[in-house]
Amino acid sequence: MSLVPKTIQEFSSKDYWNTFFARRGQKVFEWYGNYGELCGLLHKYVRPNDSVLVPGCGSSTISADLYRVGYTNITNVDNSEVVIRQMVQRYGKECPKMQWRQMDVTSLTFEDGAFTCILDKATLDALMTDASVQVVAQVDRYLAEVNRVCRTGGRFVCVTLLQDHILHHILQWFPKHDWIVRICRCEDAENSQCESGNFSFPVFVVVCTKFRKMPNFTPVMEVQLEGEEVRRMASSEAAVQAVQELQHFALLRHRLQSQDIVDDTTMELVEASTGCTRYILHVVNIGINSSRTTTTGSDNLQFAVFIVPHGREHEWLFGTAEGRRKLAESASTQRLVVAHLARGQTYSSLQAVQDELSARVMLLAPPKLNSNAKVPFLSVGEDLGSRTEVARGHSDYSGEYLVEDVDLPGAAKVRRLIFLANRNVVQSEARLLRVREKKKKGGGGSGSGGGGSGSGGSGTKERVTVDYSYLSCEHHLAMVGGLGLTSTLSDLLVVGLGGGSLASYIHKYFPQVRVTAVDLDPAVVEIAQKWFGFIPDVRLTVEVSDGIDYIHKAVELGRHYDAILFDVDSKDTGAGMSCPPRAFVDTVFLHVVKRCLTSAGVLIINLVCRDHQLQQDVINDVKSTFPSVLRQQIPDQVNCVLFCSPHLRAPEKVRARFEKGLRAIDTALACQRGHSGNVFDFGALADDLAVL
Repeated sequence: MSLVPKTIQEFSSKDYWNTFFARRGQKVFEWYGNYGELCGLLHKYVRPNDSVLVPGCGSSTISADLYRVGYTNITNVDNSEVVIRQMVQRYGKECPKMQWRQMDVTSLTFEDGAFTCILDKATLDALMTDASVQVVAQVDRYLAEVNRVCRTGGRFVCVTLLQDHILHHILQWFPKHDWIVRICRCEDAENSQCESGNFSFPVFVVVCTKFRKMPNFTPVMEVQLEGEEVRRMASSEAAVQAVQELQHFALLRHRLQSQDIVDDTTMELVEASTGCTRYILHVVNIGINSSRTTTTGSDNLQFAVFIVPHGREHEWLFGTAEGRRKLAESASTQRLVVAHLARGQTYSSLQAVQDELSARVMLLAPPKLNSNAKVPFLSVGEDLGSRTEVARGHSDYSGEYLVEDVDLPGAAKVRRLIFLANRNVVQSEARLLRVREKKKKGGGGSGSGGGGSGSGGSGTKERVTVDYSYLSCEHHLAMVGGLGLTSTLSDLLVVGLGGGSLASYIHKYFPQVRVTAVDLDPAVVEIAQKWFGFIPDVRLTVEVSDGIDYIHKAVELGRHYDAILFDVDSKDTGAGMSCPPRAFVDTVFLHVVKRCLTSAGVLIINLVCRDHQLQQDVINDVKSTFPSVLRQQIPDQVNCVLFCSPHLRAPEKVRARFEKGLRAIDTALACQRGHSGNVFDFGALADDLAVL
């Protein structure tokens, strides 16, 4: 399987070319490769019996090198009389059949169809310095001459670095004139730059083949950027993207080789044949100066790779820059590549993943890594886990979504809802149970939660059902614990349904409570009912409505709730706060929420904010409305839960009230669940609780 790098970093073409020209200096032609580096592609597309024209030959040795291996029908032209005279003096005796002519490449004097191959090494690059009208006009005159003197079926073989304006012009001009285009990568030229101590920038050989004029000619554009595999592009835009991804990856590697690099860099590896993402790689750079790393004793401490099992990529340790940095520090490595496995892909074993990644991850190694160093591949265990797509659909509010069942190594199977616009965030999660029951005559359908059924032996069948007794998300358990802050609990409002786990849990274990769930998205309500076992009844109702509008109307109608829970995500992923939307914590609306609570009520907010200043601003707004606010930080998560009471209490009384209420909730839950063990870890909760 051929894997192609695809950078996610925001590198502009200007960044790439500024870096290239700064490193190139005055040694222009060294970057295009010599004959030894180009011959693999040249021998493939230039035949010994071709009549070859080399326009703008300059002082390049490429013609003489080809002549020495049997390419004797070569004509070289250059605008400089001095260059032609020097080349004749240098190669005239050694290459007696080769011709040298002083001529303007934009006005050739050869007959139409005089050549079967035109070999351009950097001439097009030299002519097309920019995309100005004057320069483009000159380039078009040159290409018109190429078109005229090349026979039908002949080839224009161009060694180029493919600056943006050149790439676009090639893909526009040649198909328009009935040529097919193939863009090949010359890896030997790149490797030579690495071996000589320079950083390698991609060199390309563009092969254009001339066809007869045909009506309705369908443009053919191909790329060969990895090994021998040729991919046909659906459009010129796709071809441009493929080339630019390779160039941007070169820039990424260059930055990784420098001392001044970002701490966490992300890229994808995609299957060359399908374009599907197979791995997401996060490169974490701790550096040699970190107090948590060691530079002596073993080369293994310089570089390592960590493979994240299926379904764990969203966890704080693997899914955040801070977590990955902690992971790198714990591994005592200067640079760590954290590899996420992509959805929809099959991986047979940990060893197979290691074999597939080995060559690619070495391109991301730190500078001066010992060539004999054995790079360790790390993971949680030998089991990669697995995941199965259960359903896929579209929401008008959230875009594409999928429901997947995930087998986590050493843990129970869970069902998850993922919105693909933010695929590293688990929108909802529920633990699944396999239940065996007697078969009914005539068969039976799937069980609660939309799980399929299968044979469980003679006379029995097995179905998958949602485990309503378990909350997968720690912040949900913290929100339930906060219900102890209210002295009475009969009416509760949950804004943000998701899969319905939180609402269903409260409904199951608080039989005296009427739960109303509100969600803006009808697709989410359907998902909850079809795939997560959400079953409304007289005590559990759901309203499809905007949560803000619903609360405004509730106040107008004089309706009050003992607890209001905000567990609603934001669709504005660029705002720095993914839960709740900013409008839900606006001070004006918070006063409306306060009016919607009973006298002893509590507002509980799941706050997910990576921007520390924004988080503090939100907390200040909440505190300006609610005199008593507690914050429960969820360990190793971005989430924190805010408990907001409308009554002013001394800090020690607020904390004592919370802990007393938490124990009451714990006792009630234990009674309902039928066992005496604690649901909450009181010590851990106390450590992570702060009165604001």
